[in-house]
Amino acid sequence: MKKSKAKKNVVVGFTGQLIILLLGMVFPRVILKNYGSDANGLISTITQIFSYMALLEAGIRQAAKNELFKCIAKKDEEQISVVATTAKRYFQRVTVLYGIGVIILSVMAPVFVVSNLDKEVIFFAAFFEGVAGVLSFYFVQTPSSILSAFGEDYVNTTVEVFNKGISYLVRIGLATVGASLFLLQFSYCIITIAKVIFYVTYFRRKYKWINFKAGSGKEKLRDRNAYVINELAWTIFSSTDNIILSTFVSTKMASVYVIYNMIFSALNTLLNAVYTSINYLLGQAFHENIKKYEILHDNFTSIFLGGMTILMSIAYILILPFISIYTKGVSDINYIYASLPVFFCLIRIFSWSRYVTGNLTGLAGYAKQTSYISILEAFMNIFISIVLVQKMGIMGVLIGSTIALPVKVIYCAYISDKKVMNRSCKKTIVIYGLNYLFFFSIVFASRFIKLRINTFYDLIFWGVIITVVIGIAGGTINMIANPNLLKWLTNSYLRKKSENKSSYKL
Repeated sequence: MKKSKAKKNVVVGFTGQLIILLLGMVFPRVILKNYGSDANGLISTITQIFSYMALLEAGIRQAAKNELFKCIAKKDEEQISVVATTAKRYFQRVTVLYGIGVIILSVMAPVFVVSNLDKEVIFFAAFFEGVAGVLSFYFVQTPSSILSAFGEDYVNTTVEVFNKGISYLVRIGLATVGASLFLLQFSYCIITIAKVIFYVTYFRRKYKWINFKAGSGKEKLRDRNAYVINELAWTIFSSTDNIILSTFVSTKMASVYVIYNMIFSALNTLLNAVYTSINYLLGQAFHENIKKYEILHDNFTSIFLGGMTILMSIAYILILPFISIYTKGVSDINYIYASLPVFFCLIRIFSWSRYVTGNLTGLAGYAKQTSYISILEAFMNIFISIVLVQKMGIMGVLIGSTIALPVKVIYCAYISDKKVMNRSCKKTIVIYGLNYLFFFSIVFASRFIKLRINTFYDLIFWGVIITVVIGIAGGTINMIANPNLLKWLTNSYLRKKSENKSSYKL
């Protein structure tokens, strides 16, 4: 059952995110061509602003999933209902706060965002983005959290693909015929209603055994506040760059950041779709057997950090040719900055260095302690970015992020190895170190390689060759860093092959 769900999650998650990302790359291009960099920067900035508001649900979602993992492992349906009821109660409460936040941010955005667009356009663009969030908060978050804990993220992903895919197609169509930005954002809000209807209908049929009146009404989700702080700090961290550029420089410069970040976020999202699809295995393994978990911990670290390092190495080589082709014909601001790619890549690599370890700190009850480090990391980023953006512009905000990230990487690795698994940090250091060394080796080697890429066909051709070469090299490096990885993958393959043969004979 677990393997079947994991496969569905990975296939649907990766494919779904790929579809969304392809449409997501077309959408900014259409906005740039039809409305200019100002509008593109505005839409992205508004999206970033509301990602702050989404943090109100983040702590509830993660805390509920961690509690559900234990209940699912014990097959305790009554306690599952209690946790589900508690989560629903929290989500409904914060929906009120979210709604108030939508109004406040919609009013404040026209005042603080530096843009040549009309104030009314900025207000309604923010307002309709927020209304879509209110609907999701109240109706969607509880069922989607429960589905995720049960390993059914493929359902969440399928709904998200249809919702975002249709939204992108409708807005691209409207932008192509010259519709107003008001109408573009309004259409997104209307499409969200369809997602709400599906979740309500599906959940009532599939999980009708869950009693949403269970418990005394006084139950609390463990470490909920700590998760809120962690997620708040991370969203502030990841959203700071764009907002600082919009506030201290301009939405045009924010558009430059958005175009670069679009590529790196796309690659991050693809890998995250795989990680999210199977990370419930970590949660369930932790509550079953710590030794079993330790094997998964090391192998997941190698696979996902190694995967991101490989992706970033490929992206470093191809990003500038892509940006040059993608922004061809857009002349209101320069989009080519040779020094930016290395920092964008490092931010993703450092971020993925603490995915597995950060997840473990929550499972093991260290969410509160980790939240303090998250706050420190966020404030370091804000302070350094604001100081450096005055003189260095977009480079300043990227340097701020790159300097701040290693703080939590080191802390989560220490807690995971020393406090939870009671072992040496040597294996983690080797995995991290060889991946970092591999990336910098690619950066150094690429300075001696000059590729002639003038069209998307050239990009695809060289992209395939570079992906194969770097993929093999990066995979080899991670096999060396973690010898157990090859054994684990081989055993998994042989076991699967044996099962298939047995099934065939039957």
